[in-house]
This record gives sequence, C-alpha cells and structure tokens, in this order.
Amino acid sequence: MKIKLSITKLLCLISATSLLLSPVTGWTGEEKHHTSHSQQRFNEIQKWVDIFEDPERAGWQKPEEVVKKLDLKHGDIVADIGAGTGYFTRLFAVAVGPEGKAIGLDIEPSMVDYMKEDARKRGLKNYEALVIKPDDAGLPSQSVHVIFICNTYHHIEDRVNYLKKLTGTLKPNGRIVIVDFYKKPMPVGPQSVAHKISEEDVKKEFKKAGYRLTKSLDFLPYQYYLEFSL
Repeated sequence: MKIKLSITKLLCLISATSLLLSPVTGWTGEEKHHTSHSQQRFNEIQKWVDIFEDPERAGWQKPEEVVKKLDLKHGDIVADIGAGTGYFTRLFAVAVGPEGKAIGLDIEPSMVDYMKEDARKRGLKNYEALVIKPDDAGLPSQSVHVIFICNTYHHIEDRVNYLKKLTGTLKPNGRIVIVDFYKKPMPVGPQSVAHKISEEDVKKEFKKAGYRLTKSLDFLPYQYYLEFSL
C-alpha cells in the first residue's frame, strides 16, 4: 500500500503495477503498497494473503526475533501501522498478554476485515484492527506504548509531518520502531533502489520531527531495525 503517507500510503501496501514475486522468497518486488487511491484495492484478498503470509518470509523477516527485540511488556499497547494481514500484530497480541492490546492499522478495508477475522479465529480478544486515513493514524492522545512500522516507512509521503502527528499519541517513554529495507539491491523488497530509504535518512527525518535514536540493530539480513523515543 503506498500510503499517501504512504504505508505504501502508509502500511506497506503493494504496487499493483510492479508486483513481481521473488523466485527466492515469494515476496513482491514492491511489497504491499499502493501508489494512489485509484489503484487496485486488494479485492483479491486471498492473493495478497498468500503473498504476505508466505511461509518463506519467516526465513528473512525473522518475526519471533523482531518481537523479542521489541522487549514488550504485559499490558503494553502496540499500534502496528501498515499491518496488512496482521503478520506481526497477532504476535504482539500474544506478547503483551490479555491485559495489553495490539492494534492493526491499515488504509485497506479488506486487510482490516482479514485481521478482524484472524483475531476471532485465534481467540485473541486483545487484537483489534482499524481502517485509518492515508495521512493520519487516528490514534488518541497518549494511547500507545509502541508504534511499529515494518516495510512501510519508505512509502510514507511527507514523513516528517506524519511523525510529528504521532508524537502526541505516545505514552510517556513511548517508542516508534522502524523495520525497513536497506537501500541497495536485494532479492526481496522494492526492486528499485530509488524506492527505498537509507538508515541515515530515516534518522535525519526522525531528528527533524523531534525524536532521538535509542536503538539500532542489524540482526536482519535485508532490513535495518531502528528505535526512536521523544
């Protein structure tokens, strides 16, 4: 989804014109992002589920390790921006326990419907899913401990202002975690290097928005992990 904020336009949606499955991972050439409201709207939901939930993704995405690095506590409230099928959201719901909450946010209604059904099937009552606007996550003031944005940040438009909007949504000592693709040719992620954003540029944008870098990890083969606080 290319959120106009751009999770593609905010999530991580997939470019309908450049969707090419990687022969190695089954991931798409341009991930899961849209470039405009006029593009494909994920009506063929099963097609996208097969892509986002491809078992081979776990080999390079390392979801369990990512969740471990987040060091979530029972009772935490986590917002997953550009959640798609809830690939990470469901794991967050388990990690924060019944007293916590995981919220999957996406601009695509079909993705949100999928997450809601997924939460029901898994019996995760603390797993919610909401449709959001491309330029606004719509989170209440001081409502979340962690905001997670995976494979989506590079699609967001006007990123500095978007980050400023998120400032007031964080609880005291809240964090924003970015996991995104290295800006170089790789077998997964956007095929064009021009469609990626470097770690340094991400750091600069967060600094402009008033955040400070608190953690930088390199345990993923194709992505960087950056954590920011106010």
